[in-house]
Order: sequence, then C-alpha cells, then structure tokens
Amino acid sequence: MGSAIRHIHPHRRSGWQRLRNGLLAILLIGGTCALAGASWVYYYPVAAYTPLTGLAPGHVAMIALGDQGSGSLQQWAVGRAMETVAERDGRLDLVALLGDNFYGRDLTGVDDVSWQTRFEKVYRGQWLSHVPFYAVLGNHDYPVSQQVELDYAHRHVGSGRWQMPDHSYTRDFGQVDGRPLLRVVFLDTSVAAADLEAQVQVMEQAFEQPGPEPVWRIVTAHHPLRNVGEHNEDSQLAAALLPTLLRHHVDLYLSGHDHSHQLLLRPGEPAWVISGGGGQKLYPLLHVNEPHAFAASEAGFVKLDLSASQLDLVFYNEHAIATARFHWQRACPWLANGCLQAVTALDEPPTQK
Repeated sequence: MGSAIRHIHPHRRSGWQRLRNGLLAILLIGGTCALAGASWVYYYPVAAYTPLTGLAPGHVAMIALGDQGSGSLQQWAVGRAMETVAERDGRLDLVALLGDNFYGRDLTGVDDVSWQTRFEKVYRGQWLSHVPFYAVLGNHDYPVSQQVELDYAHRHVGSGRWQMPDHSYTRDFGQVDGRPLLRVVFLDTSVAAADLEAQVQVMEQAFEQPGPEPVWRIVTAHHPLRNVGEHNEDSQLAAALLPTLLRHHVDLYLSGHDHSHQLLLRPGEPAWVISGGGGQKLYPLLHVNEPHAFAASEAGFVKLDLSASQLDLVFYNEHAIATARFHWQRACPWLANGCLQAVTALDEPPTQK
C-alpha cells in the first residue's frame, strides 16, 4: 500500500501543477486584459465637445466646486453626482472649478494622463460632456502645473471644455432685455501678495465697462475671504479685495481652499460661498460658534440657478442629495444677509428649463 501511494503521488502532483499553471495563465491574461482595458479608458481620445443648444437665455444654471483634482474615488463620485443633478434638473450651462485642479506631482504637459483621470473622464455624461468648465488656479496648481493648465486651454486640447484664457478673466452668461443675466469674474488669488492689485484691476474693469449692467454679479477665486473652517480668514486678501467687492455690489463670492461647504452671511457684504469638497480629504469646521448660514464638512458641490427675478442656491453631497437650499428674490431691497433665505424643504422643486 505504501509503495503504491508513493508511486501515484508524482502523477497527481504533475496533474495539479498543470492545472495550477493553467489557472495562473488565465488569471495573468485576464489581469493583463483588465489593465489594458483600464488604460484604454484613460488614454483613448476624447471627442471635441459640442455645446448644448436651444436653452433659454433668461436662465443660467451653474455648478461650482473646488479642490477636486485628487483623482480619488471621492472625486469620481462627486462627478457622477453632478451629472445626476443636472439630468434631474434638466439644465446646466457651465461648471466653475475653484482651484487646486491637480494635486500631487506636477503636470508634465498637455498630454499628461492626469488630464484624463482627473478631468476629462471624471466629468462626463449627457450634460457634463457638453458644457464648458471655467477654471481658476489654486495654490496646489503652482508653480508648474499652472502653465500647463493655461496651455491646455490655449491649445484646445482634449474635449475643449477646459476654459482658462488667462490667470484672471471675465465672462457674461445669459441675457435679459439686452442685459447680461450674469457676469462672473474669475480671479487668481494664488499670486504673490504684491500682485493682488492686478486682480483688483480685473474686477474694476469688469464692473465698470460700458454697456448694460448685469443682473447678477459673481466673483470666483480659490481662496475665501470669510471662513469658519481650518484655514480661517485671510485678512491680507480681504484688505485687498473687499473694498472693490463692496463698491461694485458683488452678490456672491465663490471659493474653495477649505475642504468643506459653507455659506457665510455678513451685513453689507456679498454671500460668501465655499465649495471645497470636490475630491480631496475633508477638513473639520473649527469656528462653529461664529455666525454662518450653513456649514458642513462634506464632499459635493454647489449649484446655482439664476433668472432675472431670483437665484436658487443648493448644496449637494456626493450622493446628489441636497443638504441645504437657499433662495434670493432679486427684488429684495437688501444685500445677501437680508435677502438670501434658507428653504426648509429639501425636496427637489421643478426647475425652469
């Protein structure tokens, strides 16, 4: 019996080895194919985007988020939530990216794979694939990536959705009775303190230019002036920008930098909106005893719907669930502190198309 067993085992071992080697080969081929498939998803050329048409100019819908450029699953989840909300509302005209567009290593050029994994493939769908993304620079985009981001826009690389004509710029959106419905100034607050005066001049030119005045005025930048989160307030930046913001009656100041959602209202000032939950690790809220209308350490984005008569502002988390909603009647005689009112019901209302 013992001799028979010793005689059979080598054959069994040989059979099991052949089976094991076959299974390993199948796994290796499958893994290689999976990696090749993943690489194809990241590297295949993206089609040039075709802007949406037929949208009524008397309404503008925009999404804003910052600190998104991590490439993490959280960033991808926020991207899917953005598409879900846009599809549910049936309207999206633009996305504003509030800086820190690429974390980690510097971009090597306009063909860097990070363009696919942190922008082109993250934000896609029936709506996101067909709207422009207007970006500002954050501190993590300096010193190297910022020039690559400008080159990507100037050379119309990829889908062509990436919009960054300069370090700071101005754009109008929508129209009502010959007036721009919305004027947005995009600032670069990551410049050296000595260069902040140039950002002030951009705002001055935007709001003093001849022609009909816009119905709504928004300034976007990476760094907040008011903040109840980890970074606290930037007194130097406030001293440089606040007088111009007040003099030209800017309605909202949109920023990121603090990885949280905040709406801060101060008498006589714009509405301070922080939407820094686009994909990076979240920050705690440290100054909870200071006055604010809304604050949450959550991933997500903010959506604004504007018409000549009203503005609706909604914070969404990465599951496309509204966590706070506010409404502003344009006819309200006060500024944001008196006019931007919380809406208690978070159920999705019908949206103007």
